[in-house]
Amino acid sequence: MKGLLLSLVVFVLYVISTAVVSHIGRFERHSRLFLPAIAIWTPVYFALYALTSPSLGFLSEPWMATHRLADAIYGYGVLLLNVHSYIDWFFGFNGGFSTSVMLKLLRAGKHGLASHEVLAHYRLPDGTDKIFGWRVPRLVETGYLQLDGATGRYTLTKKGLLAARIGYACKRFLNLGKGG
Repeated sequence: MKGLLLSLVVFVLYVISTAVVSHIGRFERHSRLFLPAIAIWTPVYFALYALTSPSLGFLSEPWMATHRLADAIYGYGVLLLNVHSYIDWFFGFNGGFSTSVMLKLLRAGKHGLASHEVLAHYRLPDGTDKIFGWRVPRLVETGYLQLDGATGRYTLTKKGLLAARIGYACKRFLNLGKGG
């Protein structure tokens, strides 16, 4: 139980610290924040586990771990799963296109926005939109797509084909429909 409780405490501290650093740093790409943060909080978790009493000062005997190493690893596993869920939530909420559009409409008030006004929010200074101006080039850069210079057509690489097939299989398994 000690590992679980300490993992929850460290997770709360992880969330607070990434939120504070995010506000201070104003990152363009938050993906560079989350892994270094868990690298910092991992030794903190294990240090807290090693330095605190088995009862944490309030756990009764039946709630204390018989195998401390197993309890520490279990707690760390729970911490990693919580961090993973937090990162998924962050990128789904922060980077999700639908959420972004709804926030733009919320900020516009009861008068709303016309289609061209919504689209204007997703234009880069060079006139391209953020999907083709950033997302597609990033997929090329990371090796999921390739651009044929002669035809101007994008195709999947082996890596992209694997990712697309996994995504398709997951969508079929979960019966998620045709979108995306």
